[in-house]
Amino acid sequence: MANIPARMFYGTAQTVINTAVDIAAGNFGATTTTFDNTTDSAVPYAPYAEAMMEAPDWAAAPVAGTVVSLWGVLIDTDGTDDDTDAPSGTASGGAKCFGSWVIAAVDALQRRTITIDLTGVRKCNFYTFNGTAQNMNNDAGTNHVVKITPFSIGVVQ
Repeated sequence: MANIPARMFYGTAQTVINTAVDIAAGNFGATTTTFDNTTDSAVPYAPYAEAMMEAPDWAAAPVAGTVVSLWGVLIDTDGTDDDTDAPSGTASGGAKCFGSWVIAAVDALQRRTITIDLTGVRKCNFYTFNGTAQNMNNDAGTNHVVKITPFSIGVVQ
């Protein structure tokens, strides 16, 4: 029997957050575009994704090891209805946590990538939670950006 190694099949990155609005310390930032996990030609209904975040600037250097978290409200959960209660201010509402990016103690652009579980996610509105003690300053021409790249694991024969 042949040894067939598994590999990752990537879909197209979708920009789900692209905003110049600051996110205060301990607060949620708003979503800008709904993530669609149903239509990617390479990996529709992918079970995983890479979530890349760009945090452009801070009011001052955040404490090393603090986090910015990725949260989401599921859309079209039964084909038509959405989960309710989007995050607002400091409250997570009905959102679920998908993971966190660990932040360094530098007052500069920080780009981080995490792998998230998309099992059961058709569509989702993503939000970021600034878990640092510093305001995330999304200005000076550099936005806060989150991109979701779906992927699946399989074999090629």
